[in-house]
Amino acid sequence: MTSETDQRTGTSGLSVCGDIARRSDPDRFFCSLFLPAALREDAFTLIAFNHESVRALTGTQSRSVAGPLAGMIRLQWWREIVEGAPHPHEVSAPLRDLIAQGRVDRRTLLGILDAREAELEGLADRDAWREAMWHGAGGVQRAIAEAAGLQDEDALRAVASRGAAFGVGGLLRHLDAVLRGGRCPLPEDALNAAGLSRDAVQNGVDPARLGPLRTLLRQEGLALLHAGRTVTLPRAARGAALPGVLARRDLARDAGAEGDAVRGVGDRLAVLWAALTGRV
Repeated sequence: MTSETDQRTGTSGLSVCGDIARRSDPDRFFCSLFLPAALREDAFTLIAFNHESVRALTGTQSRSVAGPLAGMIRLQWWREIVEGAPHPHEVSAPLRDLIAQGRVDRRTLLGILDAREAELEGLADRDAWREAMWHGAGGVQRAIAEAAGLQDEDALRAVASRGAAFGVGGLLRHLDAVLRGGRCPLPEDALNAAGLSRDAVQNGVDPARLGPLRTLLRQEGLALLHAGRTVTLPRAARGAALPGVLARRDLARDAGAEGDAVRGVGDRLAVLWAALTGRV
């Protein structure tokens, strides 16, 4: 069941959440098109919610007090929405509907916000970084699988692992742009090992110095992808796991190169083939 808010359309003819998802996260939006029609709007809502959680981080990670505090305030506002507060927003009403209907576990959504807060505070080591990737990018795909009716915990974890790998692949693909935008979703111990710091990379750094970090990201992403493929996914979970197909391709590319802003035909065909064959 959808709310009246869901039915409002954006300039593209999609719902408001669909329009946000298409503009802000074209990869997840494309993958969501292969979900059953009745589930697409749920996926759009969750993708739009994730976009809002990431927006709270952009340009706020200066070491000055004001930057992180502003991001924390925005994230707390969304945390209150997830916990039931009637704050007005074009994404909040359909999100509350999903929670109220028991379609998505509130803890999964709070985990996404926890991951964003951890990034704001600084990811001290690789364990903290893995946790943030698992609950952040991984949590988005887990939430979509929950909305699809998946309840098996092993399968949900497998979906989350592929979602986390997709997040790592996207970071690898757009690392320079992410850092220029004011975010630093990297483990500080790895930065220090490369002779860098959060402030240093956000203020601009020679791309060649990011080489060891790119190598690390690729290794970690492949490990997440492998972990996610140890469980055979039921049909209900396969659509939610489709971003793992893009992760596999992103992580196989040259770890020293930035990806193109627009996905190539090969990437889209790979997703299409996986959706048709169920081999995700």
